[in-house]
Amino acid sequence: MQLAAAVYAIPLSAGISLVYCASRFEMPEKIVRSAVLMFAKTIAALVVLYLLLLYLSR
Repeated sequence: MQLAAAVYAIPLSAGISLVYCASRFEMPEKIVRSAVLMFAKTIAALVVLYLLLLYLSR
């Protein structure tokens, strides 16, 4: 993964998480809490996938 793709993936996934959660909930506190949790899960999954692919490519 190139550095530029990683730099763009972080704000993009944060924006997607926020918009998705805003479409599901009405209370701002619940929107932010849910979006932060979804963002953390997405970044964690991307890191695990990247490390798995890095390991398999050796």
